[in-house]
Amino acid sequence: MKTIPTLCLVLTSISPTVADSVDSTNYLHSERGLRAYHLKEAELSDSLKKAMSPHLQSSSRTAGSPTHTLIRKQNEHIAQTRNWFSSKPLKMMPYLDSVFVFGNTCVQPNALIKDDGISTFAQRIKSNLSQYGFTYSLQYGVNYTGLTGAHLHGRKDFFSHNGSLLSNLTIYGNEAGGGLFLATEFDFGNGFHFNEDSESPSKTLGSLQNPTSSFQGPDPHISNLSLAWVSNDSKLLIMGGQLDTSNYLDHNSYSNSHYNNLTNSVFTNNPVLPLTDNSLGMLVAWQPTENFYLMATSAANNVSQNQNPFKYFSHSNWSSMLELGICSDDTCGLGSGVYRLQPFLNTCNNETGVGIGLNIQQQLGKQSHLGWFLRAGIADTQAANLTGVRSSISTGLVWLSPFSGTNASNDGYLGLGFLWQQANKNLNYTNKNEYGVELTYVVQVTPTLTIQPDIQLIHNPIYGKKGQTNLVFQIQKIWTW
Repeated sequence: MKTIPTLCLVLTSISPTVADSVDSTNYLHSERGLRAYHLKEAELSDSLKKAMSPHLQSSSRTAGSPTHTLIRKQNEHIAQTRNWFSSKPLKMMPYLDSVFVFGNTCVQPNALIKDDGISTFAQRIKSNLSQYGFTYSLQYGVNYTGLTGAHLHGRKDFFSHNGSLLSNLTIYGNEAGGGLFLATEFDFGNGFHFNEDSESPSKTLGSLQNPTSSFQGPDPHISNLSLAWVSNDSKLLIMGGQLDTSNYLDHNSYSNSHYNNLTNSVFTNNPVLPLTDNSLGMLVAWQPTENFYLMATSAANNVSQNQNPFKYFSHSNWSSMLELGICSDDTCGLGSGVYRLQPFLNTCNNETGVGIGLNIQQQLGKQSHLGWFLRAGIADTQAANLTGVRSSISTGLVWLSPFSGTNASNDGYLGLGFLWQQANKNLNYTNKNEYGVELTYVVQVTPTLTIQPDIQLIHNPIYGKKGQTNLVFQIQKIWTW
């Protein structure tokens, strides 16, 4: 055990809290990365039992929380019948595993309706495809957003649907756990009776923040198409191709996605960071110990949807970013935490600048489902030319699986967040400082369906009037397969 008094971090290995071995005759629950345990019969959904045997299970991961030892050990019980398109997932260190491995489980326990045909069908497809090395995370949502308040210019009601399919195909895996896989992301969705390119809540509000970050744009598009190699010792991963760097950097278990998380774009990712998608680039991830990892990306930053990434391959518009993370199994007796520092170099139209971000997640009690998150960042004027945001802070409290006691569902969620961001100096803004507050709740209705009501206050949007405050109401139905 190593102690750092100034940070009050107790850094230990990521070790099991319930048991130290996998029972391949029972199903495991990942509980959003906080802990892992064998599900009791009363917690199990018939949709899971009908669709997959427990000895074939690879539990779902929560990106940003090092994968629990029990869940990683599940992979050892999956037979490797072939090296090419292997059913056995590639072996990775705990934090890398949480980011790059999907598992083959989509059915969640302890839903209000514990069994339904859609969930059974979705789980059966997912488990069958995993036997040929194809794993994925597919989420589809239907969303309503309504805006009220003074000084709104444009559409005030938005109905949309949106979907995102992230997948990995294991091309080759050896007995040591190393190998090669193909990573893809396909996004789709559209507004009903409006064009998301020209109309959106942020345009109506006149804000930098987008209260509805689930908007995917009017056309289906591929955001990520890249090859990755994993070393035999599971510590090193190298990826290259068309990258969506937000799939791998700036994760936070408490605030990370517009699906079943806080939905405002500032809570999804730090708006100061030059995270890119649909761009040619390279990523290196290295985790030499369970308590430390490093990721670095370098990619073009000026490629829009459905454009040829080779056409925009130029040093004139390029972003490079480093993320250094410390993973703690117990911080001051509070439980697990991850602390990330994110320096970056950004070139936009031949103007180069620098910036830095900070990303923290901290459990508030070793047995608690309550957690705290913080993202902060600052950039100089040149670096902020890409995002329009010079500095930002977002923070909040999240209660995972609220009101469920010990019977937890991975997607149950209650979150309260506050944000502040400052526009770049070269923007023609009215308000330099913009604020937002969001309260959201996610309830697990079926093993694969959640409903999420959400309310936000947006104050001083940068292109709005001084003192302008607007109310945003949303409700989402989300299927996670």
